[in-house]
Amino acid sequence: MKGNEGQIERHIDVLDGVRAFGVGFVVWFHFWQQSWITPNLGFPSGLGRYLGIQGFNLELFVRYGFQFVDLLILLSAFCNFYPYARSILLQEPWPDTKQFYLKRAVRILPSYYLCLAVTLLVMVVEGTAAEAFSWKDLLMHLFCMGPLFPETYAGTGFNGVLWTVQIEVFYYLLMPWIAKAFRRWPVTVCTGLWACGLIAANYIVCEKADKIGMLVNHFATFAGCYANGMLLCMLYLTFKGFHGENQYTRLTATGVVFAVIFFLGKQMQQLGAGERQIVQLQGRFELSLLFSCLILALPFASGWMKFLFSNKAAKGLAAISYNLYIWHQYIAVKCKTWRIPYWEGDTPPNMLWDRAWMQNYQMLVLVLALAAAILLTYGFERPMAAFLMKCRDRTDRGNDESIGKSA
Repeated sequence: MKGNEGQIERHIDVLDGVRAFGVGFVVWFHFWQQSWITPNLGFPSGLGRYLGIQGFNLELFVRYGFQFVDLLILLSAFCNFYPYARSILLQEPWPDTKQFYLKRAVRILPSYYLCLAVTLLVMVVEGTAAEAFSWKDLLMHLFCMGPLFPETYAGTGFNGVLWTVQIEVFYYLLMPWIAKAFRRWPVTVCTGLWACGLIAANYIVCEKADKIGMLVNHFATFAGCYANGMLLCMLYLTFKGFHGENQYTRLTATGVVFAVIFFLGKQMQQLGAGERQIVQLQGRFELSLLFSCLILALPFASGWMKFLFSNKAAKGLAAISYNLYIWHQYIAVKCKTWRIPYWEGDTPPNMLWDRAWMQNYQMLVLVLALAAAILLTYGFERPMAAFLMKCRDRTDRGNDESIGKSA
């Protein structure tokens, strides 16, 4: 590749905001499930009425916020394949497979296993372990294979959101080998992954519709998302390398972002008009393409739009996003189960439209989730990652010394 390749950044700042944006809507969705607080911002001024804008209702984006999990998986595919794409197009050294696995493991697994341990401990303390715990459930979670079985996916006694981490781990294991195959047969690999995702989705809808709730997030149904993430890397590097940015490219990219938001709203409406999980599964590939347009356009958009996705707040939320993601729903459910804030009777306050409780509850779980994410990111995840990397370095030095002595 010739052109501006020397100026192509290794870290794309706006993707921090995309990650924060995606995690934020997933968190909001799970909080909404418990509180039923629906955002609806009105514009009472005459100007709003004259423009035909009566309000800005985010209800569909919050009610169907689970769709943004697909954005996070697509973003993961992009970020993990990006070094391989740079090697293919910019002739940079091919990433070391062992190093790739090590970095992914120290980044993901310590917090994941801590979550499993805490969840199991809470079961024991609550006295629910006898009914909620099973050895199969534990083993499938230890080896990140929970989505393979209905009883360890939808019926798990562990933190429900961990299935997403398990999907990611599965594709982490495959990524170096998929990347090598892509380097040699790009069309075949992408076509094969697309076909895998589409065939799996339609097979589930046609043949396993009665079990769709258990299979909607199977490993195979996300294959197309990973293919699109890989293709995105190639397109991004190509555009960056050959085309200079100007006011027209920024205008076009900004328009694409607004178009994505518009069509995303249309897709949310389709979820509300049909059987949710069937529409979700059949529309997964199209949704992935929509999110792909967002990720590809944002780095080329206007400065003010890029600032929205690359400011300090977005970067800060992105930094704690992993622990925020794996803990927010568990905290929300446990607070409600443990009646924090306190409520009486057998009917949850949100079902009685107790607005004061709903607002206090949502604010409390938001603060607790953010506090837990910050504490675990900077007090556990990062120190543990640094410790494990140091242990690896010591082992490598010891092996080198042993080789030197034997020589």
